[in-house]
Amino acid sequence: MLRRREYLEPAVMILAGVLAVILIGFVAYRIGDGEPEAAVTAGPAAPAEQVPIPLLSVAASPSVAPIDAIVYERVAIADTVDLEAEGTIDWVHWGEDGRYSLERKPDGGFSILEGTPSGPRNRHTLSPQRFRWAGVPGATSGISTCGAGNGFTLSAPAGPGKHTLRLYVGATGARGTLTAGLSTDTDSRATITDSWTVEGTGMQTTAYVISYRASGTGKISVKWITAAAFDGTCGGISLQAASLS
Repeated sequence: MLRRREYLEPAVMILAGVLAVILIGFVAYRIGDGEPEAAVTAGPAAPAEQVPIPLLSVAASPSVAPIDAIVYERVAIADTVDLEAEGTIDWVHWGEDGRYSLERKPDGGFSILEGTPSGPRNRHTLSPQRFRWAGVPGATSGISTCGAGNGFTLSAPAGPGKHTLRLYVGATGARGTLTAGLSTDTDSRATITDSWTVEGTGMQTTAYVISYRASGTGKISVKWITAAAFDGTCGGISLQAASLS
């Protein structure tokens, strides 16, 4: 019995080796010269997901200003401005009922205040945009002044929260200069200045979007002044509306 096992074990090992070689050959045949498996045809690559390009809004707020700082943009104005929707804290429109009239948010707490007028003050109805509030679907009125050095001053409250003041202005044959200064009860101050020129005799308009934050209770003071007049008849700047949010 022991002698038979000595002959069988080598035979089994040899047979296993032969079967392994045959199996490897068969697999190689199937992969190579044998019947190929059905090929998978890839369709066109799926397009990469397209990211929409952000579009600048004509009345977009600028980036949030750092503490005790002012950030501003000068932007185009929409055809119609809804002052009630925009001025969540307060809004003011000038000149609908006369050169000294102010139409404003009933519960705005007089947050936006106008300073003492300087120089001539006229009412106009030349705004290419319309301003809307309850009972008035679209006013084109405002106030204007003539001559270098004349203009308007405004103020609004400041505090630790972000505020955005939108100022709707115009110019006719003049260069207007806007200056805004931020002051607080800790005497921290920031100032920005911008000039805008209209050489033609027709009124053109623009909006200043002013974002600011203060370290304490304070205010922002804004001056919109005629820096130079090119029209000897009545070159100057105009003021239509303002909103605070």
